[in-house]
Amino acid sequence: MKIIGINASPRKNANTQTLVESALNGAAEKGADTRLVNLRELNINGCTGCGRCKKDIGKCVQKDDLTTLLQDMTTCNAVVMGTPVYWCQVSAQFKMLVDRFYCFSYFVENPEKRGEYITKSVFPRDNQFLFIISRGDPEPAAPHLSQLYDHLNEWLTIIPLELGVGKYKILHQHGAGLDRQSAQNDTALLEKAKSAGADLIL
Repeated sequence: MKIIGINASPRKNANTQTLVESALNGAAEKGADTRLVNLRELNINGCTGCGRCKKDIGKCVQKDDLTTLLQDMTTCNAVVMGTPVYWCQVSAQFKMLVDRFYCFSYFVENPEKRGEYITKSVFPRDNQFLFIISRGDPEPAAPHLSQLYDHLNEWLTIIPLELGVGKYKILHQHGAGLDRQSAQNDTALLEKAKSAGADLIL
């Protein structure tokens, strides 16, 4: 079983990477072949909206370091995606990767309603996602932020929904503040991430 861990934090060896690595360690202990990808080390671009991927579904025409990663994601069994929370949303690196997932989608007309289109996907349906989110604010968050964090959770669920993947989980770190090593010093949280990674093994 192959599992790719994607760290979308621009910081090296900080909370997000620590938790993604812990999840991968849990999977590796169950016999999985794991690999960590740090997006900060790659030359990546966002989606340009050119639409050329609709002529060859599943293939983005851009030639950067995401080209290979996108294809590798279709041949693995699970993907661990980690991001810090910036301005109540995912990191820029995380968003650029997700925008490029558009290459996996195509549209067909709804046979029951003329002029309405349904999203389909060529991404493997039996794949799995584990999202790891590290944020500075505690839980519960301040009243003026709680609704925004609810929106973040809703947005994350769109990813497997649009890709047609049925199994996913979201793991949160709350209250990291400005401490880049808070995850490393939280034994219970590390164990939770490790267990979530182990649970990816079918």
